[in-house]
Amino acid sequence: MKVDRTQFMQDGFIILRNVVPPGDLERVRSAVEHMVERRREISQQQRLPGREHGDWSASAQPRLRFDADCDAESAAALEFLLGDTTLGVARQLIDAEEVALHYMACICSSDTQDAGPARWHRDIGAGTPAPLPGMIANMERHGPSYLQWNIALYEDSVFWIVPQSHKRINSAAENRQLADDPSAPLPGGTPVELGPGDGVVYTHLLLHWGSNYTRKLRRTIHPGFRPFNFAAMPNVHWRHWEPGFFHYLSPPARRQFEAWDQRFFAEIDRYAEIFRTIIDGEAAAFQTAFEQVHPSPNERLVTLAMLNQLALRLGASKRGEAASPCFNERDDAYMDGLFTAPQSETLQRRFAALDERMRQPEARQQGSFQGGPSPYLSEDMPTDFSMEDFIASWKDDEPN
Repeated sequence: MKVDRTQFMQDGFIILRNVVPPGDLERVRSAVEHMVERRREISQQQRLPGREHGDWSASAQPRLRFDADCDAESAAALEFLLGDTTLGVARQLIDAEEVALHYMACICSSDTQDAGPARWHRDIGAGTPAPLPGMIANMERHGPSYLQWNIALYEDSVFWIVPQSHKRINSAAENRQLADDPSAPLPGGTPVELGPGDGVVYTHLLLHWGSNYTRKLRRTIHPGFRPFNFAAMPNVHWRHWEPGFFHYLSPPARRQFEAWDQRFFAEIDRYAEIFRTIIDGEAAAFQTAFEQVHPSPNERLVTLAMLNQLALRLGASKRGEAASPCFNERDDAYMDGLFTAPQSETLQRRFAALDERMRQPEARQQGSFQGGPSPYLSEDMPTDFSMEDFIASWKDDEPN
């Protein structure tokens, strides 16, 4: 399946027909339905006393996680994501040495309720992992570093998008409407009409919306793909899946996931190497290590902003504070084990000057970003801070 990368960069999405080939559609449907039935039954067994339904049936938008829900009878749905029409398309759109699965899920319809519309959003937090203009500049300079899909197994028109919104911050009119009603159609919004087997691949920076969640049968596969050895630190630099399902896969698929598992750990080692050079105050070693993660000479402040967020979460973990994980639980534990609490404190102090420039006076709820109120800038990148300023700021942390 050939795709037009220029169109993707222009519009922020591409609709593709027969992503699930017609001859494979029933096999993939059957695999997904097997996972649904297992989850429904387990959820019903685990329901609390006095409740008619378990969490699955009570949910407005139940979602499968393929790594947790896969078994021998459903592995076909997961292996479909390694094919030419999925992983193959991602490799055409992302300019990198390797492209890997980041997330493997299926969005399903509710058993019990018509929940109506969700909120318009971009799949990023306010200022995290970096301000939106920085991530836009990264994409325009280096191409996409994360791709999401909706692949419909039955007719699906729930998903709406605002084409080309991945290239800009929200307009004033959009922000006014979002403040007034974040769940109403936005000007310029358009539904993505998918037939059985069709898919839309899009950047997570795009404004999008779940328009109407009902009990109408919905089984829409929702994977994400990200690169290794990209020109810059990817906007999504973690993974959601954890091993535990490899034994259900064919030997080639198992080898692919085992190789990806090792690459994810090797990437964490690279971030840790950068952090050690910062802790030790070794400027030349830092620049060498940084270039392994961000080879491009452009948009380096964006990667520094992302590393700052990783350092903040590492520090919170070491202090025993509740915080959003940097990675999944297993990868978080690996990263956490590479540093002592005093080292993480030094690291956070070394990022303090940059962190201050990434913040606004007070935390507030911001536009179409996910999560709660944030103290971080979401629609501005600092213009008065460079790599050299970052290195020079370490001196402020040195003892007199």
